Amino acid sequence: MFDSRSGHAASPFLIGAKTLSHGELDTQIALVAARLLAGKLDQQRVLFMVRDDLAAMPLLLGCLRAGAIPLLLDPGTAASQVQYLLEHAQVAGVIADADRIAQWQEAGMALPAQRIGVAGAQAKGKLLGKLLGRRAPADLDNWPGLLSAPTPAALPPARQEGPAYVVFTSGSTARPKGVEMHWPALLAHSRTIGDHYGLDQNSRLMNLMPLTHADGLVQGVLLAYRVGCALVRPAPFSIVGIEALLIAVYREQVTHLVAAPTALALMQQYGSHLAENFGNGHFQFAVSCSAPLSAAIWTGFSDTFKIKLINTYGLSETGTCGLYAGPDAASHKVGSVGIPRDMLARILREDGSAAGDDEPGELCLQGANLMHGYLDNPEATAAVLRDGWLHTGDQARRDSDGVYWITGRLKDLIICGGYNLSPEAINGVLLQHPAVLEAATVALPDATWGEIPVACVVLRPAMEADSAQLLAHCGSHLGAHELPKRIVFSSQLPRTPSGKVITAQLQKSLAVTPVSAGSTHDPRAQVFALAAELFQVAPHTLQDSSGPANTPGWDSLAHINFVIGLETLFNIRLSPTDVVHMESLGATVHMINRLAR
Repeated sequence: MFDSRSGHAASPFLIGAKTLSHGELDTQIALVAARLLAGKLDQQRVLFMVRDDLAAMPLLLGCLRAGAIPLLLDPGTAASQVQYLLEHAQVAGVIADADRIAQWQEAGMALPAQRIGVAGAQAKGKLLGKLLGRRAPADLDNWPGLLSAPTPAALPPARQEGPAYVVFTSGSTARPKGVEMHWPALLAHSRTIGDHYGLDQNSRLMNLMPLTHADGLVQGVLLAYRVGCALVRPAPFSIVGIEALLIAVYREQVTHLVAAPTALALMQQYGSHLAENFGNGHFQFAVSCSAPLSAAIWTGFSDTFKIKLINTYGLSETGTCGLYAGPDAASHKVGSVGIPRDMLARILREDGSAAGDDEPGELCLQGANLMHGYLDNPEATAAVLRDGWLHTGDQARRDSDGVYWITGRLKDLIICGGYNLSPEAINGVLLQHPAVLEAATVALPDATWGEIPVACVVLRPAMEADSAQLLAHCGSHLGAHELPKRIVFSSQLPRTPSGKVITAQLQKSLAVTPVSAGSTHDPRAQVFALAAELFQVAPHTLQDSSGPANTPGWDSLAHINFVIGLETLFNIRLSPTDVVHMESLGATVHMINRLAR
């Protein structure tokens, strides 16, 4: 990963708000690695939780270069989950946003002495100004302060054995499991992906996945760094940024796009008028990852943008991909997950025997890219890793051409926009609320997100709670991406005589529950009330300038729900141009007043 690099690549590494060259990146990596080695964090676990890509990439790569083991957490991870890791995972260091560190300290959480706090945008500017002054000492516990440290002496050889990183997946359990990947698996896997995609130093890879997600980490920053190619990340993915993203495909001469099916569907829905931007003379194909890709999204995206879309199948436990449908013609069957690459795959019947062609069974995988195991959880590891084979819990079949097709899931899991969500985890948090007697969370199909989690709650007699209160309660225990997208109240849950919730019946009833809105007839008040409900924020915190960039909870999923709510509320249809230009509540109100005349 590090020692095999021969000089700096000619192309820039990161293209976004600021271009970062490979040379600049290597310098920053060395400074970070030297700081961590001085803190004796080699082979030690470091909690890693950073929002800004421009800071996260050198800090993460520096962590790996030092031989430290980053425990990668989504920036929206709840404080309770952070505290659990600090108490149970033998964390020796923290690299996180300075404001989050301050919040943890104010809450009385015990943090390791070894910390690097990442300053916010405004603080960065002030700090950089100080660093340019004559009296500015190097602040090695602050980013970008440690960039002013002296150039380090030669670093020890980079690690190629032992733990490399840990990412977290909800899987089918209430508490997220840490997937521990070792260096041999990471190196083998990144080599496979680079070879299969045909990447070289002239490639320009656009990856839209979060860096703390396995696909953003391995198929993004680590892959681009190892190959020596450009990594294009214009900005965090959002609906209002789709036009800018597609313009960047042309402007930056992107050759490969990696994204979840959700992002692909939204790009097709709201960016089809910019389809010609993929005709940049360099683009080769797009890659769908992290969640099931429906045939409708697959063909719709390919036809709209006139490009090849390949599908991949994998888990955090396999690094990222294990099977690929394309780019070769033999494996590129729409609706399939293709064939294994540098892995072995087999389908097993319930009795453990091998299934025949077109016979369903559990998909099991074996290869050099498998995880070492779940962090400090030998029981969970033993449950899925048996005799060198990973039992995925997914039901699949293999056709006579050797191409694999996923037919269902054997485990209880909701995949929403590429995130694995545990219904048990959501239910467990809801049941902690004093007003909740029963809770059941199910997956509802969604054309854009694949699935969304919807919770049905039964309240205790004589007690009251509304959806906003319960969502706020969930927000203190779950990450933002783990929250139920709707909470519906009922007098009872449908159950079998043995007491088991009848999921199919509950899904059917929840699918027809209408979205509520305020009772006032003032358009501005109605827009603001709907926004407060969907973004799960207090109404008084919203202003005309509130938008996706500055409003917690206003993510792409909430944006779609906002659009649906507005169309229902005002009996209008919004065009793709309307949707992508809803950049603030003020702009949205102005649009509603124009359309509702």
